[in-house]
Amino acid sequence: MKMSKVNIIKVQNAIKNYIDAVDEKNIIDRSLDKILNLYTEFLSNTYLQAKSIFNQNIEIKKIVSDLKKKKVAKGSSKQEKINFSRDIINKLISFFEKQEVLAELVQAHRLLSIEVKNIKSWNKYEQWIGWALDFGKESYLATHIAKLTHSSSKGASCDVRYHNSCTKYNSQYLATSEKPILDTAYPNNKYSSISQLYSIKVGECYIGDLLREGNEQYLKCFTRNDKLLEFWCQCFSKFIKNKNKKSYFLSKQTYFPIEDNQYHLLLPLTSSSLVHELHLEHKKYWDKGQETAREQNKNKKYSAINTCSYPNKAYLHVTGSNHSNASSLNGKRGGRIALLSAMPPQWQSKFPSYVDKTEVFDKKLGFTLKTEIEELKKYLLLIKSKSLSISESKRNAAVMRKLRIISGNFFNYIGEINIQTALKNWTIDSHLPIEQQLLFEFNREDKIALSVKANKKWMKTLSKSYGRWLNNQLKSKSKLSLTLIHERIWADAFLIELREFIAIQEVTL
Repeated sequence: MKMSKVNIIKVQNAIKNYIDAVDEKNIIDRSLDKILNLYTEFLSNTYLQAKSIFNQNIEIKKIVSDLKKKKVAKGSSKQEKINFSRDIINKLISFFEKQEVLAELVQAHRLLSIEVKNIKSWNKYEQWIGWALDFGKESYLATHIAKLTHSSSKGASCDVRYHNSCTKYNSQYLATSEKPILDTAYPNNKYSSISQLYSIKVGECYIGDLLREGNEQYLKCFTRNDKLLEFWCQCFSKFIKNKNKKSYFLSKQTYFPIEDNQYHLLLPLTSSSLVHELHLEHKKYWDKGQETAREQNKNKKYSAINTCSYPNKAYLHVTGSNHSNASSLNGKRGGRIALLSAMPPQWQSKFPSYVDKTEVFDKKLGFTLKTEIEELKKYLLLIKSKSLSISESKRNAAVMRKLRIISGNFFNYIGEINIQTALKNWTIDSHLPIEQQLLFEFNREDKIALSVKANKKWMKTLSKSYGRWLNNQLKSKSKLSLTLIHERIWADAFLIELREFIAIQEVTL
């Protein structure tokens, strides 16, 4: 990929400002971690090497055994732990020198002391960059993210900008965009700040792309140590390029037939860039212009703005509570990947209007979700026929999956009703209970809506209504003996999905 010219001073200032924004206490704390890890690793190695001469020197065995029994006090600070480990190491090395044994370990201790002294002499920029290199081996800019397949995947992600051709077969890959929205890959959200630096744009270039080339000019203002500068450049270039691509057992693989009973083994990666483009497109539905256009359409009036809708969307949940664990853009999407329906159009006469209705949990809803409810009903009947309990982990997980499918299609149904109704704040004049009104139009800003939203009990009330309705649907024309306990289970499972559904709307608005 060709790099455009960039102002070196602006790049240096961007890096400086980014590091300056980090709490200095955190930077110092990370350096203490580094020193503590060095001492801990050295002490562990010392005990291991000393063990090899226990049979020849009983005195050393006693000294080492006595020191090994000493433990740092509970609740000690990192500095106190460092002092404790350092003192133990100094006593051991001093004793080894007197005994004239383990000369290599004594020499290694001198090198350790020099390394620790160097770390202590670092300025805050050297400290932060040192930390970034220690934990940034899997941090880089990417368009296709491995963790979107499974949030615990340790497979390599890919930046399609640097893989737009296949040199082996002298051919080009098909790409959806020349300038994709870039995501960031990292091993853990704890280290996402490393790839966040890479994603800062200066002019037309990303800092990650500039550091990828290993050019010293962008980093030389942060250290006077030429060897350290050279080491930084080599590491940044190596880590960001990430040439050693690897798969992982949680990744998906598929054999793709080519010819003569031959196959390519493909590793599909989710394009976070493409997913985010779709996410931004779907957000336009809530733009003021779109709302006005839908209102005009409802009133059979002209609008210069075309209305858009994406019926039958489904959502793939990528992560649990912390969506940024997978990637930075995944956090902005609330952990959801929108899936568009590939089915041919299925024309309906008209979606029901709830303007004059008093309840969303009606026969129409039961008919709409009949297939999904029947699946859960069959599974519960199977469990009952074998006298089993749904509390067992695998069976419970299966029930929860089926409940998520029902609630997911329920929210899709609510979205379709909203699209068809189109008129803003239509729920104010409806006869629906207030919690059901907020389900349809959470973005209402009238006094009643704001008061109920501030109270935060409305979601539990709505979940209880849902649990009661689903229990009745499951009991209908079946031999299931469902109790209030089951009703509460359905309600609690729905409440989790409802909170996420509302949270997505809060982020989207």
